[in-house]
This record gives sequence, structure tokens and C-alpha cells, in this order.
Amino acid sequence: MYAVNELSQVLKVLGDPTRLTMLKQMEAGEQCACSFVDCFDISQPAISRHLKMLRQAGLLLERRDKQWIHYRLNDTSPFYPLVIDLVANLETDEPSCDCEPNCAI
Repeated sequence: MYAVNELSQVLKVLGDPTRLTMLKQMEAGEQCACSFVDCFDISQPAISRHLKMLRQAGLLLERRDKQWIHYRLNDTSPFYPLVIDLVANLETDEPSCDCEPNCAI
């Protein structure tokens, strides 16, 4: 059971196509922030804002490796089952990104 206010905030964060696509890509595992810059036709600051919103909602965890930040789904979040169900049933217009990130993971 979710608290109405908390669920409302998470649903607002999930209401953006770019953020949903990012979550879909993280379904396969950890992603470096630089890989999103390479995959989306938006600026690096915009990517950072999207990732920050997902992290602040408790949906992502981050790991720093020198200057690079790697993100993964937060499997300890109470909303994790909801997110997994959403992304498993998500069909995106965006091709999945197979590009090599600049950070050379």
C-alpha cells in the first residue's frame, strides 16, 4: 500500500517520456550518465536534471567512479515493484541505445 502523497510525487516524476525511457534502459542494468547524453537529443544539464528527479524520488541509486556517475534502479524503494512492472510493459518510440558511453565503463 502506498501513501497518497508519496505515490502522487512518484507518478509526477514518472510522467515524463524521457525519464520513463531512462528507466527502461536501466532495466538491463547500471548506466553511466554519459550514456544518456549520447542516446538522447538533449543537453547534458537536461539529462542531469532528469536523473536528479529520479534519484530524489528514491527510484535510482548512484555510484561515483572518478568523474563519472553510474545509476541503477533502487531495488530497496517501496516503488520498485511499480517501476519494474511499468518498464516491463513499456513500449518506447526510442530505439534502445547501444552506443558506447564516453566513460568507457
